[in-house]
Amino acid sequence: MKAPQKIHIHLVSDSTGETVHQISRACLAQFPAVKTIEHVWTLVRSEQHLEAIFTSLERNPGILLMSILDTELRSRIEEKCKTLQVPHVSVLDPVVNLFGTVLGQNSQNKPGGQRQLDSDYYRRISAIDFAVSHDDGMNMGALKDADILLVGVSRSSKTPTSMYLAHRGYKVANYALVPGIPFPIHHLDGLNILVVGLTNDPKRLSLIRRTRQIAMADDANEGYADLEAITEEVRQARRLFTQNQWPVIDVTRRSVEETAAAIIQLHTTWNEGQQ
Repeated sequence: MKAPQKIHIHLVSDSTGETVHQISRACLAQFPAVKTIEHVWTLVRSEQHLEAIFTSLERNPGILLMSILDTELRSRIEEKCKTLQVPHVSVLDPVVNLFGTVLGQNSQNKPGGQRQLDSDYYRRISAIDFAVSHDDGMNMGALKDADILLVGVSRSSKTPTSMYLAHRGYKVANYALVPGIPFPIHHLDGLNILVVGLTNDPKRLSLIRRTRQIAMADDANEGYADLEAITEEVRQARRLFTQNQWPVIDVTRRSVEETAAAIIQLHTTWNEGQQ
């Protein structure tokens, strides 16, 4: 069997390093057979930092990705990479240059500028608090500030999707449908929020629920993972969604990120229709 290809990745940032790290991970996901060894350098703003990076490059040449806004530091890194013949790229340059061209302005070159405690930051914190206090049907009588309500049967990724959207600044509540208990539709009276139904393949739901029961040593609720009962749950849920004309997303083959992206697109379209 052929050994996986191995490469050293040097991630250099003048801030927390999250930006360059996420870009690296997103790109490397396209090369699953490659084994990577990450060398992470954050808050790089001094000569001592540069010397440590250069020593590491000499020992472990590979690829260098950087998010460095100080022109002098960048020049030093670029010169060293050229000397060592290490491929390198400043990951923000194409986007920053594009914005500068379109806006007709020069960038501020401020390290960690995206981390400022601005209004967006506080909006995300507020959204996270909202998601926590409106999880799994809690505080259904207090939805007036919600942007989105997610409705679905148990184990249809409602909570993780709500939290992901909260980190994007959306105030999201979620409600778990329970067999035999009608959805409290009266809580939506007079409200103008997007309601999205989440569904899942019954066979996959059965597997997920059975695994959860084993992990929690739960032997009491036999019908929770029963395929026939789940199939009826999903059928009833879809009937509810159709009756109320709520958009539906099947999360069976979607990651939380993909589900959230679809919901954001729905919200954007819905919001435009309200204007």
